[in-house]
Amino acid sequence: MLTFFLYLITGVITGFHLYTLLSFAVYGVPVNPLELVAFLGSFGLVIAAYLSLFRPHAAARLALIACLLMWSFYAPAIANRVRARLGKPVAVSEIIFPSTGLADVLLCPGSNRL
Repeated sequence: MLTFFLYLITGVITGFHLYTLLSFAVYGVPVNPLELVAFLGSFGLVIAAYLSLFRPHAAARLALIACLLMWSFYAPAIANRVRARLGKPVAVSEIIFPSTGLADVLLCPGSNRL
């Protein structure tokens, strides 16, 4: 019974999220094909929730496939977020020199301040 609720809640929440993203197509936003694949995965999780009441092993296989379909949309977004977070320099480690003119030219040869 726990798997029923887990699959159902996950499928409904991700399905609603993807439905709202797909509804922006009405306003002219282009549809990403991965959104459609992930929406199919959400629908597969809802079917796996119903199937888990009668055939738990088949539901687990279907849920695995559905989760892989959903991860095709969510994993690149998470990876991009992590890369953006780790690629930024920390504000404490930045070296800021006062604008003295000569130091700017020596430290930043591309700037033409003289």
